[in-house]
Amino acid sequence: MKLREGDNLYEPFSRNTGEITSIIEHPAGKIVKVRWRIPGELPHDTELFYKKIQRAVRDGYYEHTPKQDPA
Repeated sequence: MKLREGDNLYEPFSRNTGEITSIIEHPAGKIVKVRWRIPGELPHDTELFYKKIQRAVRDGYYEHTPKQDPA
């Protein structure tokens, strides 16, 4: 599974939905910026390691939906 800008994440436990806004190369590994939207709250941004998100999707903590490219 490959993460790209514009992909959506969903965290079923807290019902957060997020969108990957950017992926940055860093000496410690790729860093992914996610803008989370919680119903009834203001959006907030987090920075997570690329591998951590991949592991969370694989383990079922996040649901990943790839960005839909226009046909």
